[in-house]
Amino acid sequence: MSPLRCHDGVDTLSSSSSRSNNNNNNQNGDSPILSVVLPAQEAALAQAIGYVRDFSSQAAAYHQLKTEESLVHLQRSIALLGTKVQPHCFAPTPGQLELAKFFIDLHALMSTLDADCEAMWSCVSLLQHCSRNLEARLAIVQNYCFVPLLSYLLKRTERPERVQRLLLLLQDLTYGIRIGWEEPYLVVLLEHLVDLLHNVEECDTSATNVDNSQAQLALSILVNLCYKNFVVLFLFLRSVNISSFSKRIQNHGLLAYKMLIILSEDVHSLEQRELHTFLRTAFAGIEDCLKQWHVPQLRHIVDFLLDAQCHAGLQRAMLSYSHYCEDTERLLNQIEARRQLDDSNEDMRKQQQLCLQLLMQLISHILQLSEDNSIISLDAITPRIYELVCDWLESDLCGVAAIELLGSLLKLDKRATIVQLIAKEPANVVKLMARAERSETKSAHVSAILRLLLLLLCESKTEKLVLSKISESYFDKILAAPLALLPQMLSCQTLAQSEVEKAIYCLLLLINFASIAKKAYLDKCCALLEQPQLQYALARAMLSGNEQLVAAMLQIAQFEHFPKAAVAKYVSRIGSSGQGSPTASSEQAEQWRNLSAILKSHRTFMDRELAQRVSTLIDTIGQTLRRNELQSAPVSQVIELYNHRIDSLNCTTHNMQQRLEQASVQLCNSTQQINVQNAELERFQTKNFELLISQERLQTQCKDLKAQAAQLKTNLSDLLKRWSETSEHLQASERRLSVKQSEIADLQKDCEELRRNLAAKSEELVKLEALSKDNCSRIEKLKKSVIAYEQDIKEKLRTIDERTTELAKTQKALEEQREARKKSEDLVSVLETQLQEKKEQIENLEMEQKETEDLRKTILSLMESKKPKRKA
Repeated sequence: MSPLRCHDGVDTLSSSSSRSNNNNNNQNGDSPILSVVLPAQEAALAQAIGYVRDFSSQAAAYHQLKTEESLVHLQRSIALLGTKVQPHCFAPTPGQLELAKFFIDLHALMSTLDADCEAMWSCVSLLQHCSRNLEARLAIVQNYCFVPLLSYLLKRTERPERVQRLLLLLQDLTYGIRIGWEEPYLVVLLEHLVDLLHNVEECDTSATNVDNSQAQLALSILVNLCYKNFVVLFLFLRSVNISSFSKRIQNHGLLAYKMLIILSEDVHSLEQRELHTFLRTAFAGIEDCLKQWHVPQLRHIVDFLLDAQCHAGLQRAMLSYSHYCEDTERLLNQIEARRQLDDSNEDMRKQQQLCLQLLMQLISHILQLSEDNSIISLDAITPRIYELVCDWLESDLCGVAAIELLGSLLKLDKRATIVQLIAKEPANVVKLMARAERSETKSAHVSAILRLLLLLLCESKTEKLVLSKISESYFDKILAAPLALLPQMLSCQTLAQSEVEKAIYCLLLLINFASIAKKAYLDKCCALLEQPQLQYALARAMLSGNEQLVAAMLQIAQFEHFPKAAVAKYVSRIGSSGQGSPTASSEQAEQWRNLSAILKSHRTFMDRELAQRVSTLIDTIGQTLRRNELQSAPVSQVIELYNHRIDSLNCTTHNMQQRLEQASVQLCNSTQQINVQNAELERFQTKNFELLISQERLQTQCKDLKAQAAQLKTNLSDLLKRWSETSEHLQASERRLSVKQSEIADLQKDCEELRRNLAAKSEELVKLEALSKDNCSRIEKLKKSVIAYEQDIKEKLRTIDERTTELAKTQKALEEQREARKKSEDLVSVLETQLQEKKEQIENLEMEQKETEDLRKTILSLMESKKPKRKA
């Protein structure tokens, strides 16, 4: 995790990579000039490929010649890549072989250059430029293994400003890094980082700011490496004296808190006041991340806060922290300030949405902490949070987080503010409903929308909104994907888990609809539950291991027509085949949860002091042996044997270390070659697919041309036949024409008479049309009246149904009250009987007490009478 802010007020150290200060005014990430931007991006990518090819050729020339001229040309090519090519062009894309070769060539070049060479630091600047793109940064860390190379370069670098640059780059690249085994570079890197911390601590008070910043960067990288990387954590614990290290980092403020939290409470227990300061500074760090849309650093901070439940002290501090409202309000103010800027860069828009996604996840977590907690409350800024959420509900990257946050607001809204805002302006929810039924919407987005609709359906003010905007076809469109599968084709490969979740929440929403409008939706519920595809989805949900999904499935199982036997059959089939076994939490998460127990069982770590003591002892025995001061020869032989054995073990350790380093280099090279081969394979498959498509298109065109030629021959022969037949018909038609001309003269006379009749009939028709219009207008009025009456009857019937339901509920409540009254009367009678018995017992006891008192008085009087009198 990165440094955020220290106790002494020194600002956080962030990556030296310059971030653009532009922001996107379009909240959904869509650009009105997208048609213009896409060709520009293609041109930029083509230009970038040209520069990449030039770099590869210059690097190959330098490897062969090793001259100053080739080095100058290489530096010029590196400078062009760093200035002319935008970071998004370095993002790896399927089939892009040139970029894969570029990163491999850059890695090979940096492996051969000296640490003092200017070309090496040009490569470092280029690597820093590439890492500004999130996808390229991920490839630099995971696919092309630049972190080990930079670690060894850091060990060889002495100039402070260059050490600073490397530390900044390593800090940026190690945010969220995942390391699964002990690689050789880790020992070198950890030792060097600890040495940087120790050197600054051992300096006097006149240490420079550069030294202090290097120490903070070193501690920040240590935090990044140890966070959720238990291999690195245990390697670190074995190589460092933890108690001494914990004392040395005390003056580093927030970074020290993070490191001590990672090391757990067994190493160092922090006070609640210090943890509250840590939380306050963490929110300040989030604000700094939002200023630059720094996604990796923000994800690191948010993950740290979300994982607080693994650290008991931090969890208690978060539950007792009372400044969430003002801290969150500052974050909202920062987002408002960034919104005024213009982020036209596609990368910047993506980073903006990812940052907002992380921020919404954090606010949702705070809302969960506020449940049954009077100290934590975000009620004062709930309307502002709602405004932020509404702006990003339809975003592809942060839309799911926005919908989940809106759901959390609805669940924990004590004042019903959110429900009132949605009921007042339902346009955003209506847009979400329409988005859910589109086929291009992602399944996770649809599932989130359905969960939100389930919450809205439970609220009286939004129930009618949901019921009025959704019809039966809505559920058919959402369930189209699973229902399109054949029953015999159902498996984990054909039906994805995201589709299963979408189907389950859709069924649950439909069942809730049926509980409200039983006549309209009951038959549809029963019909859908009989479908084997949905029964298989229900079985998959039962075995999914997702608590929220299993709860939804159990709610569906309460439906009266739930197909228990069919679902049980699918559950047993999936369980026996091992397809849907619950996804257990990962081993790493389990280790993180049980870190305190792990540290308690590993108390025998080797530290530097112990190693120094053993080395001193061996040296002392060796000197005694060389002075021949040992009185016993067998003892000296034993010591000599042990010395020889220790030397052989040291040699073996050195050899194993070298072999491990060689294996690491081979693994790095193999990883890079695999990426190149994957890129070549994807390009080959793409070209092969294009050739197959072209071949099929040409074959189809050839068949069409042959069919057209045969058709043309047939048409030509038909035309010749028709031409001969037409000439004969023409002669016969001429003869008939002369006969028809005489007939036309007679017909003209008849036509004049018919025209006169037509004029008379037309007048009658006009009168009849006027009468018809009057009748039509009267009919329309009657239809409108009938429709109004029918609508009124429907409303009255619906009101009757609602009143009948309310009456039934009232009668049921009345019966319950009567039963309760009867039980109360029985209880009163029993209590009265018991009271009467108690009164009788009291009277008996009072009588006994009176008799006892009389007896006591009698005894006293007797004793007085028998007492001897004193003599006068």
